[in-house]
Amino acid sequence: MKKGVIFDVDGVIVDVSQSYHYAIKHTAEHFLGREVPVEAVRRIKFSKGINNDWLATLEVIREFGGQADMGELVEVFNQFYRRLRDKERLILDGGFFQKLKDRGYLLGVVTGRPREDLVYLFERHGLAPYFGSVVDEDTIPQKELRKPHPYALNLCVESLGLDKGVYVGDSLADWQMFRDYKKLYAKPLEYIHVGEAIIPEGVRFVPPEELFQALQEVLRSL
Repeated sequence: MKKGVIFDVDGVIVDVSQSYHYAIKHTAEHFLGREVPVEAVRRIKFSKGINNDWLATLEVIREFGGQADMGELVEVFNQFYRRLRDKERLILDGGFFQKLKDRGYLLGVVTGRPREDLVYLFERHGLAPYFGSVVDEDTIPQKELRKPHPYALNLCVESLGLDKGVYVGDSLADWQMFRDYKKLYAKPLEYIHVGEAIIPEGVRFVPPEELFQALQEVLRSL
């Protein structure tokens, strides 16, 4: 019986409050020609459950009365993000993942990050060896099947060869992906929510410092 844990990245493994959130802010300001409070960025992104940060940026611009060409937006966004990405700090480190592996659990990742950004993060912190399957923004050619579509989560489950497992997320998009997975796929999967900004109704919030214990409890119960 193979059991495992699949993680979102942003807000779960790494704190992006000083990187992606500010890249959205600065990109929106570039197109709007006015200041955009970072609190407004976070409200729009989390309340609307927007997984892709390029799309979140476009939504911020629209909410503030502007428009932007998506190709140009992506180029500007990437320039800002790459100046900010070294400000990212780990929430879960290699020791955390090693403890799970030592207990025989398989580990995977499902994220909306572009592969280049994910590789940079994982190489910087030495995280790649811990994960047996990684599904990023570039893994699935069909855009409509990428996260938050449950196909992305099932692809990771099947790539790891899991019989049962847990998905750890922090956003409405994560919860919606998990909820839709349960409707379409048969393999048992549970959900743990570590995001404090938005907590789906009826879902228990688990702070990062309690995550290891919570994972063990859920995995033992499967």
